[in-house]
Amino acid sequence: MKTLLIDTDPGVDDALAIMMASAHPDTEIKAITTVAGNVDLEHTTENACKLVEILDIDAPIYVGCGDSLLDNPVEDAAGFHGNDGLGDCIGDADIPPASIEPANGHAAEAICSYGDKYAGALDLVALGPLTNIAVALMLDPSLPEKYRSLTIMGGAIRAQGNTSNYTAEYNFYRDPEAARMVLSRWPMATIVDWEISLAHPIDANNLSRLFAIDSKRAKFFEKISRKTLASIESFVVSKEEGYSVEGSAGERIFYAPDPIAIAVVLESDVITRSEQRYVTVETTSGLSRGQSMVDWMGFSGKTPNANLVTEISTEKLLQIVERALS
Repeated sequence: MKTLLIDTDPGVDDALAIMMASAHPDTEIKAITTVAGNVDLEHTTENACKLVEILDIDAPIYVGCGDSLLDNPVEDAAGFHGNDGLGDCIGDADIPPASIEPANGHAAEAICSYGDKYAGALDLVALGPLTNIAVALMLDPSLPEKYRSLTIMGGAIRAQGNTSNYTAEYNFYRDPEAARMVLSRWPMATIVDWEISLAHPIDANNLSRLFAIDSKRAKFFEKISRKTLASIESFVVSKEEGYSVEGSAGERIFYAPDPIAIAVVLESDVITRSEQRYVTVETTSGLSRGQSMVDWMGFSGKTPNANLVTEISTEKLLQIVERALS
């Protein structure tokens, strides 16, 4: 049995990832901590509460950091996920606001206390900016010894980002200081970066099949993802070398970085290729701020601190997603 603490900023793809974890027969979610990211902290917390309610997850929610470590203003992802983070669906006739409340205590303190309580048995999964985990590491520098693993959805290891700093991925860009700190203090984290979702999107045929599942979960996911799908359809994606995907304006695909990260934790054989490298994050001002800096050639002489997931089985991912929506 895997036991998870999920640090998250829901987010449509976060929502699907949490569905996947909650539906997995060999997994228990012990706690969920929230952080500002895709949208503000009030909405990410409201969304986490709603997901716990809808999915009937027996786990407390702890509210975390509403700003980055240095409180630097950055854009949110409301244009992609909706102003509420879940497709502007929360509070309508079909999806009323959550009726449950978060637990007392700060998310960073909860990350520390759960590490103590379940020492050696708990996997930490970071689906949003790493602010809460950075604060937890300042509170307890021995935290990496207490968790069985840390899996991070973040970064763009070949600089194909998704922010106005176009080499940077959103989670690292939102709080580069936190990302840099976590990678410097956690001896070996698994990183599932943004680019792997570009290489392995859920395509139109599979989306139609998943949305056709006759379940409340599938209907909920289809509804909250409409705005995100419309945003993706407006992009023109060129066929290029590397992690770019072939597509055209109006193509209906879903990028699933957080679901891929959760799938990696739930069933490690989703990974078909990975590489251990030294990774840090650029924190200086300018266009490179938030960029993932990967020492591919070993020139730094530094010990690798990250296991980079570079290829996955799309078929295996889809199996886990389908189970979550059934």
